Amino acid sequence: MLGDMQIQPADRSQRRNAVIIIVVAAIALIVLFVAFDHWLQHAAQRMSTTELVTSVERMISACVILMSLCLLLLGRHLLLRGRRIVRDRRYPANDARPLRATPVREGDDAVRIGNASRVAGLIACLLGVAIAIAGWFWVAQMG
Repeated sequence: MLGDMQIQPADRSQRRNAVIIIVVAAIALIVLFVAFDHWLQHAAQRMSTTELVTSVERMISACVILMSLCLLLLGRHLLLRGRRIVRDRRYPANDARPLRATPVREGDDAVRIGNASRVAGLIACLLGVAIAIAGWFWVAQMG
């Protein structure tokens, strides 16, 4: 039976795009970290403590918003992917472009994977909302 298993081949262009995005994101994060460190050193000399704390609090608020947004987008992706897998009763879904060669699962096995993706998507969305709410209370408490 294992020899008869269908394999959906990897999409090389999708893999290349994923690597490029990860490398660009890593470089951007390093640049942002260095820029923030540089800004913080100069800001500490130019600003009063109150102004510096207010500026850093704004940046933290922006980070909380971005974290929530990322989790909500991930959750949405997982929910939609899971729905497509359950609908098609096939994993990977018919329109998927996998990064690596993936054994195709059909029927109940695929539905289980699809439902797991939906649960993970729901959890990611709930975490995104929870972080947004916690951030809201945190900002309100600071102000």
